[in-house]
Amino acid sequence: MGETIKEEISKAPFVALMLDETTDVSNAAQLSFVLRFVTDSGVKERFVKFEDVTGKKRAEDVAAMALGFLEEHGCMGKLVAQCYDGAAVMASGLNGVQAKVKEKIPQALFIHCYAHALNLVLSQGVVKIKECRIFFSHLSGLAAFFSRSPKRTQLLDEICQKRLPRVAPTRWNFASRLVCTVFEKKDALKDLFDYIVEHHEEFDDAAILSADGYLSNLGNFEFGFFLSTFNEIFAHADVLFDILQNKSFDMQFCLTRVEEFCICIEGQRDRFDQIYDETVQDTGLPTGRRAHGDSRSHYKKLHNGILENILNQVQNRFKDHEKLSFLSLLDPQQFTSFNSNFPETAFASLTESYGPHFDLSRLKTELSVMYGEGESQPQVTWKELPFEFIQ
Repeated sequence: MGETIKEEISKAPFVALMLDETTDVSNAAQLSFVLRFVTDSGVKERFVKFEDVTGKKRAEDVAAMALGFLEEHGCMGKLVAQCYDGAAVMASGLNGVQAKVKEKIPQALFIHCYAHALNLVLSQGVVKIKECRIFFSHLSGLAAFFSRSPKRTQLLDEICQKRLPRVAPTRWNFASRLVCTVFEKKDALKDLFDYIVEHHEEFDDAAILSADGYLSNLGNFEFGFFLSTFNEIFAHADVLFDILQNKSFDMQFCLTRVEEFCICIEGQRDRFDQIYDETVQDTGLPTGRRAHGDSRSHYKKLHNGILENILNQVQNRFKDHEKLSFLSLLDPQQFTSFNSNFPETAFASLTESYGPHFDLSRLKTELSVMYGEGESQPQVTWKELPFEFIQ
């Protein structure tokens, strides 16, 4: 590590640690160590090193490396945030790396990208349900069917006049686009696959076999039921995803939208009967093994299970972000309202998370003065607060 970076880190009052794993060309797992901190010239983000973790992927091992790295660079008392991906080994609040680091450094809040967290909410919300995994496997195969052949793609353009987006494993907004496109073009896709089957002499055996299978899926009750269910869920998720991707929105605004998303998902319970009945009208009653017994009760249980999993994932992946509500203290758009009613809840959030670092009584006085100045004050960031506020 360069001497300049060492000097910057030594002078920084606080640092955030970022860890991310990647696989190099030799197929070895490498963990990157990055420090983010504030200097007089602004925010700095410095890559420090890679470390081979091929045989050391347990939470205990990674946490030990992280703490050793912080100790080596004199950052144990300066760490205020840690940022990793959403894998259970890293993000679990019980036994993950972030929890083990917080055991040693309680003020090191764990931060995870909001949009990535929503992707994980959606993916993990359905991955545990067998029928959902089968549905999305069929859906992904449907998109791949056309991408493998220019001839099929041309047929898609002619009949559906819209291409199917490919699914990225970690980007569920792409799955959303695919669900919405198939839902919208379902009848046209049936015509397309029927054309391939009827004009079999123009296509190879693999295309005919796949087309016959997809035609069967599009007329299948279970496929249609999940298509309608996820089309409605993604309609709400897409709005939230766009909000979480927008850097102009403050933390509290985003958390409020997450709460509203949960209310919308909870409200989807009342949509089951209409989704079920409309699917029956389109495809007929469930056939095969689903035809025996009370199929309506079976699919209602599945529907509720999807919604429950998503709600549980939201609660699990966004619960720690409420501790960052203090960021709204420096939102200039709220200064006028804060002048009339001091944001005690947000200030309490700061006190709980980072109280020992501040002269709280003086900070509260200065914030009140700043709010009184209203919009005439330029936008202020935490790095611009006088360090006399910090004990």
